[in-house]
Amino acid sequence: MQSEGKMEVVVAMSGGVDSSVAAALLLERGYSVRGMMLQLWNSDMHMELGEKNQQNAFNRAQQVADRLGISFDVIDAVEPFREKIVNYFIETHRAGLTPNPCFVCNRLIKWGLLMDAAIQRGADWLATGHYARVIRNPKGKVELHKGVDVDKDQSYILAGLTQDQLSRAILPLGEITKVETRKIAHRYNFINFDQPDSQDLCFLGEMNQESFLSMYAPDSLTSGEIRTLQGEKVGVHNGLSNYTIGQRKGLGSGFKEPLYVIQKDIETNSLIVGVKKDLGVVKIDVEDINWIAGEAPSNPLLCEIKIRYKSKPVNGVLSKNSEDRYSIVFDEKIRDATPGQYAVFYIGDQVIGSGTIKKTFREDV
Repeated sequence: MQSEGKMEVVVAMSGGVDSSVAAALLLERGYSVRGMMLQLWNSDMHMELGEKNQQNAFNRAQQVADRLGISFDVIDAVEPFREKIVNYFIETHRAGLTPNPCFVCNRLIKWGLLMDAAIQRGADWLATGHYARVIRNPKGKVELHKGVDVDKDQSYILAGLTQDQLSRAILPLGEITKVETRKIAHRYNFINFDQPDSQDLCFLGEMNQESFLSMYAPDSLTSGEIRTLQGEKVGVHNGLSNYTIGQRKGLGSGFKEPLYVIQKDIETNSLIVGVKKDLGVVKIDVEDINWIAGEAPSNPLLCEIKIRYKSKPVNGVLSKNSEDRYSIVFDEKIRDATPGQYAVFYIGDQVIGSGTIKKTFREDV
């Protein structure tokens, strides 16, 4: 996307290589660029190591901004982030579901709070270092498409954005690969050009998920029975939040066949397990639908569906079954569909919409 005149764009900077290169590319294209970084809550932000890690991220972003000759501001989003994202994470686990805080953060914080701050400061656009593409179609609407780097594509976690949010979004890295990004960072001599990608949830700090939930939501780790699909008790779990659908490890040993997590029974606080042939579902129900175009497509809709960020897209038929809920029937059994996670709908490279997985079915009923 080329600039129109000297339009101003705010780049959401994290101190990482992707957002740094996004800022550099926008300058090359003639935009007036300024950097902004969100100060977010994390579990050890008031501890010495946590403060050091956060300051290091600020320093990296500031060094990049200085090298590019752009302004750089830090926006205090500690309490909104804790309220909207961390609490969502905790409450979803308390309900026995599996949250996706990065998905929600993009909608409520980056293209919510940060976009509002950018607009208040006179910006026309908000840019990030996501590997996805925003395309304006002949009808004047914006479309969300996969990034050209298949291995790095992040369109899945942006599928909760609305037409209005995407209309102000610029994603400079959508047309290049991660390898090219690092080469550009090296050319600019950015201090973070070889920095590894972040893998963990930002607010966990130095904790793992179990330790975090033990501190902030101990009631989500109430022990209960591990039962087979036939109802036989075969063990005790240490909290439904510590398990994911399809998980094999941590279920004990000494069984004739390896056991896998098939389902979480929230009402009885039981973990339901089965053997490998029991894995997979043929149908899911989704709700809280977000249509990128702002309106529902034809019904039923044949499309590809991703049920997790790194999952392989699978064919299915999306059909409306109530005012606010749709069903997806898959062409073949799929593994690891998990209530609380997001299903994202694609036609080719284009994201059509998304919805929260409400229920899964091992048989089409």
